[in-house]
Amino acid sequence: MFDVIDTTGSGHKTDPHMRDIEGEMVRSHALCQQISSKKPTDPDYKGLLEELFQCKIDDSVAIVSPFYCDCGCRMKIGKNVIINKGVTIISPGKVEIEDNVLIAPEVKIATVNHDPYDRHNLMHFGKVTIKENAWIGIGAIICPGVTIGRNAIVGAGAVVTKDVPDNVVVGGNPARVIKRLEV
Repeated sequence: MFDVIDTTGSGHKTDPHMRDIEGEMVRSHALCQQISSKKPTDPDYKGLLEELFQCKIDDSVAIVSPFYCDCGCRMKIGKNVIINKGVTIISPGKVEIEDNVLIAPEVKIATVNHDPYDRHNLMHFGKVTIKENAWIGIGAIICPGVTIGRNAIVGAGAVVTKDVPDNVVVGGNPARVIKRLEV
């Protein structure tokens, strides 16, 4: 579930792709600065997003600035997705957002964590997947390696550390199931 990367480059755990990730982080940061300085209605806004994600973005997708992700090429975004203002996505471990997902303002999604025993040199990456028709509430935090189920709702301010099943509402820190949805 998690990939481990030694950031020192000095040991047997060295991942040869770390330099690629660092370059992608610099590229993505520069593009996010440009995107965040514009309104979504600016003519070149969508083109900058497509350059960031290195793929075509469906016309039904709305990403409101300011927006930040550090590895745009490691993200996949479906159709009819809304990402509201102030969202930060730390994406070296990959993020997949399926169709019809709503992401409220100030949400944080992380796909990387530091090793508890070698926190300055060793990182763990885990893909985050947000399944179809999920809704992530304002200020929620999604941790590495988590899958948010279909039709799930993550309550405002929730800290999601484990997978969320389909058709439930979760909330709290750490997030837990509050109720099941009838879908």
